[in-house]
Amino acid sequence: MKNKILYILVVVFSISFLNINAENREYTSDTLIMSPGYANDIFYSMSSGEVENIPRAGWDIAFYTAAFSAGIIINEGSGVVLYTYPNGDTASWGHVDTTGMSTWNNLINSAEIWEDGAFNRNSTGHPNYGWGVYNSVTHDVVGDSIYVINTPDAGLKKIWIVRKVSVENTYFVKYANIDGTDEQTVELDIKPFADKNFIYFSLNTNELIDREPSDDWDILFTKYYDVTYDIEGNPVDYLVTGATSNVNRDASKFYPVADDFMDWSSKSFETLKNVVGYNWKSFDMGTFSWVIEDSTAFFVKDEPGDVYKLVFTYWQGSSTGKFAFDKELISLSSIDNNTDKQDYMTIYPNPTSDLINISLLNKSSEANLVIYDMSGRIVHNSLINNSTVSLNSNEFNSGLYFITIIGDDYRETKKLVVQ
Repeated sequence: MKNKILYILVVVFSISFLNINAENREYTSDTLIMSPGYANDIFYSMSSGEVENIPRAGWDIAFYTAAFSAGIIINEGSGVVLYTYPNGDTASWGHVDTTGMSTWNNLINSAEIWEDGAFNRNSTGHPNYGWGVYNSVTHDVVGDSIYVINTPDAGLKKIWIVRKVSVENTYFVKYANIDGTDEQTVELDIKPFADKNFIYFSLNTNELIDREPSDDWDILFTKYYDVTYDIEGNPVDYLVTGATSNVNRDASKFYPVADDFMDWSSKSFETLKNVVGYNWKSFDMGTFSWVIEDSTAFFVKDEPGDVYKLVFTYWQGSSTGKFAFDKELISLSSIDNNTDKQDYMTIYPNPTSDLINISLLNKSSEANLVIYDMSGRIVHNSLINNSTVSLNSNEFNSGLYFITIIGDDYRETKKLVVQ
């Protein structure tokens, strides 16, 4: 992962130190701005912060990039609306009639599964993927449905996903004005974007848009449809603003819990898109202000497997799109239980309240010594020329630290607890 702080590389002491010294833990507070009207999407990494803050507008549909996927989503957060044409299949392409469209049910992206886009909502399961049917001989998905799509920039269109050539990871898409004018047939090569979840497309400019960051990210703050409840308690699909997890990211929600709750392993993680979601906030009609749900904690596992605690603290609303949260690294995936691994240094005593002794096991080498606190801030940086160096723990506040040594051909990180 790019820009990953060095201290996650190698760790050898029990993570229980975090719980023992919970009173000394350090939160990182972060403030993000989605712009007025929540106009921007924010791709966020738990380890490195904001990765990209980008306008949501400008694209209409997006294709899941896996070669043998048929997932197609719409930009519902920017007002794109999709309908299945109810009066015929692809044989009706030449005479689409929108009479009565106000009574048609629109299709929305799944709130739980990224790959289950609005174009897939009529799927009945393999081999029917909603917009088309899988051919077991060619492995293509062949479009059998016409849709009507309304977009902010291109207006009202009819659209037909003609075919996906799976082995080539290429889509053929036809779209036009309802009366058949300005018809376009495009061939979209998805292969160059296989390192992204989606590649995006504008019906207005007829162009693919590469807007998803290459750097790793864990959460996307965006607008999307999810289930809400009306005043009578009935479920309703509603456009909300919240946090959606990246594909294959794990998250969990705990409520109600105390502020110092850390027992993330007491419940299984989920990989659903909307585990964090939107309903950790609500609007108080009495005070005309947003309120953060009390006693709520989320835990997010990033791509390497490190676990972060996430607690929202502030939500200003659509006037600015500004919000804030605290996050805390509480478990590192890189705990090394391999006793055969070569160690390059030892630290003793640990925990310590006096001297910190750091010994190089390869006494002939020279190494850089870097110490990070829990927020990733460097609190010590020096060159080790001797086999052992001693530091006074009074130089550091109580808490958890990560000691990294960097030699010519090696690097190692271990944890230190200062009491």
